[in-house]
Order: sequence, then C-alpha cells, then structure tokens
Amino acid sequence: MKKYLSLALWILVFEAVSYSIGMATQNGVDGWYASLTPPPLTPPNIAFPIMWSLLYSLIAAAGWTVWRGRNDSARKGLLPLYIVYMIMNWSWSFIFFGAQELLIGFIWIVVMDVLALVFIAKAWGRLRVAAYLMIPPTLWTIYAAYLNGGYWILN
Repeated sequence: MKKYLSLALWILVFEAVSYSIGMATQNGVDGWYASLTPPPLTPPNIAFPIMWSLLYSLIAAAGWTVWRGRNDSARKGLLPLYIVYMIMNWSWSFIFFGAQELLIGFIWIVVMDVLALVFIAKAWGRLRVAAYLMIPPTLWTIYAAYLNGGYWILN
C-alpha cells in the first residue's frame, strides 16, 4: 500500500507543477500565442491541458519506477538523465510562452526529445516499464516539436 501511495504522491506533485507552470504562462497563451499563425494540424488549445495531464501522470510514473528501481546501476544511470529531461520539460513553457522565443523553444524541445529517446533506449534493457511509460509523452513532444517548428517558420 505504501508503494502505491508514493506513486500517487509523484503523480500529484507532477500534476501540481504542471498546473502551476500552466498558470504562470497563461498570459502568453491567451495573448501573444493566440495572435500567431498556427501550423497545419494544430489542435484546439483545450487539447493541451488534457493531454499534458495524462502525459505528466505517465512521466511521473516513469520517474517513480526509476526512483524505486531495485537495480542500483540502472537507477544511477537513468535518474540523472530523467532529472535533466524534467528540467528541460518544465522549462520549455517559460521559453516558448514566457520569453516568446520560438527558435530557442524549437531547439530546446528537439534536445528534450533526444534526451527522452536516450532515456527510453537506456531504460529498455534495465527498467522496461519506465521505457514504456515514456513512449506516449515522447511521441507527443515530437509532435509538439513539429508545432513549435511550424510556429517558428510561419511567424
């Protein structure tokens, strides 16, 4: 039971951080971002908080899996990579919406996607559950990189 309470706590913290970042960058979304020319296949704004709520639960569960990992070498190899990925993930909104830096945001999210792919590859042989959990968020951020790049090119 204690194990699942710690997972719930990880998810709760990630959702709270996500919500806080969303609130902190909302002015950029409502103002500047709304005035940009969107690339093809841009979803409605309501899709983003729904998707990120689901994806942050998966990302939190992946981090929790690494944190609880029984194999110390796997844990030591994956945890720093995961932490860097999360710092980049949580920072992107401030770069894109806050600083309104489309090119830097695009480069940032591409590097973040590379980190996620490296994480998945390293976790695949050590903590496969963590790798599986990171696949949907990585696919979404690859799509988000397309959107970011499209906004940069069109605006």
